[in-house]
Amino acid sequence: QVKSMRSSGAPIALIAALLATSVFRCVEGTLFWDLVCTIKDCKARPPPGLVPETGFALAAPLPTPGFVVAPLPTPGFSLGLVPTPGPSDAAIEAADAAAAAVVWHNNPKATPPSGPSPSFVTLPGTPQEGDVIREHEVLKVQPWEPADEDTGCTKRFQAPADAPNHATDLNGIRIPDVCLMDKLGPHHIFAIGDWGGVLLKNGGVVPADDRSTTFKNHRTFVSGVDDCAQQNVAQAMAGRALSSQPDYVLNVGDNFYWGGYATKCGAPPYHTNDASGQWKTVYEDMYRGPGLDGKQWLGVLGNHDYGGWMFTMGWDQAISYTWSTNLPTSTGRWFTPAQYYSGKVRYPDFAVEYFFLDNNMFDAFHPDEQPSNNICSSAHNLEYGATCGATGPTSPEDCFAWFARLWESEKTWLDDSLDRSTADWQVIVVHFPPEGSWGEAFFARLAQTYGIDLIVAGHRHRQSFRYDDGPLGPTGVLVTGGGGGITSEGVPDSAGNDDEYGFADLTLSKDEI
Repeated sequence: QVKSMRSSGAPIALIAALLATSVFRCVEGTLFWDLVCTIKDCKARPPPGLVPETGFALAAPLPTPGFVVAPLPTPGFSLGLVPTPGPSDAAIEAADAAAAAVVWHNNPKATPPSGPSPSFVTLPGTPQEGDVIREHEVLKVQPWEPADEDTGCTKRFQAPADAPNHATDLNGIRIPDVCLMDKLGPHHIFAIGDWGGVLLKNGGVVPADDRSTTFKNHRTFVSGVDDCAQQNVAQAMAGRALSSQPDYVLNVGDNFYWGGYATKCGAPPYHTNDASGQWKTVYEDMYRGPGLDGKQWLGVLGNHDYGGWMFTMGWDQAISYTWSTNLPTSTGRWFTPAQYYSGKVRYPDFAVEYFFLDNNMFDAFHPDEQPSNNICSSAHNLEYGATCGATGPTSPEDCFAWFARLWESEKTWLDDSLDRSTADWQVIVVHFPPEGSWGEAFFARLAQTYGIDLIVAGHRHRQSFRYDDGPLGPTGVLVTGGGGGITSEGVPDSAGNDDEYGFADLTLSKDEI
């Protein structure tokens, strides 16, 4: 292999790096050889014009002889290297220098290559590393309503008219009641999580691949399912919506894989845009059709919305997109005005109150711990300028305490909010399901004290429902993390007859959900 590579002009530094990394193999192509690697395998690049094998991201041909060393746009793939015949000595020297700087990722959690994607944008007002900014994390321990807002009953979920100055300013808000009195029941709502796939350079959307041999979820790839899971679920939603006519959608987070919206955190919420194209392609154009058009999505943030293994991606843009009606691509359906908030929906003969929480504290650790799945990781946050400015966190060292303060405030707020609730049904919406160390004891106490009816969550990349058993019983726990933004935990059935990819259709009435 070394002789073959060197005769093709591969730089010595690259050969040394490949030999030191046992997971890589080299293959000869027809017109030129190309290394396209996953942690599992490498594939030969087909001649230009042919469709590549499903599941592999390929680097573009070079316009001139030389080498390119760059992260591929599909997370889970470590490196794309494209040599063309007869590179010059200068090109080889440049490639040697680039190869020496390559960071090889062999990560058990399949996190993407570090560093911004080609569509990564920095919005005006974004803080930079070294800026001295006083933290302004707003935490409320009681539900509150804006004094200058009309709190009468509305037909749509409404945030305050003007976007806040900081993404945390509306934490704890109780939005005006929504009154849906113009149709008889039963009433339907949809719920979905972990749904937003990886947007490729060519405009395609694919699920983040969580199946490598080194991952806990290694399994067979099912073509036609695993490569278009989000599209399949979206089509199923559109088909079901024709008959169910959902009133709105509950979104349990992980909106964009791998690392959230591709911009740095810290820009003021009124600087919303869609420079990366993720809002339009992965959300707006994906979920549409009669029965879905115009239906609002009420959401919370997931750990991947913060960045997965960092907190510095555009999580605050998921909040500011609530006020995105000025964007030509926005349909005005998105609704996530704060990290935590509540709202009541009144139907003709009953009411349901929703409590939306950020419980990403369960993926926040000391900066030096668990770098592959730690929002506060110092190993990855520093690559993006590790501060979100006034909203916080201001550093990896501040990160754990920031999430801890958020969670402790939310727990007090939720206790008070449930105690005040007069609705027939109480529903909690979170990202991490209430299992074990993810707050099971806390939610069990609330269930026993206040009679919580349902908890809707995601994070686990499949569909499940529990009722009347376990420490939370008889509170129902719905996990709907099979939205298709990431490969499912089990092998999916090609016809969809399983609990892997999917969404939930909930029927609400006075007597039952």
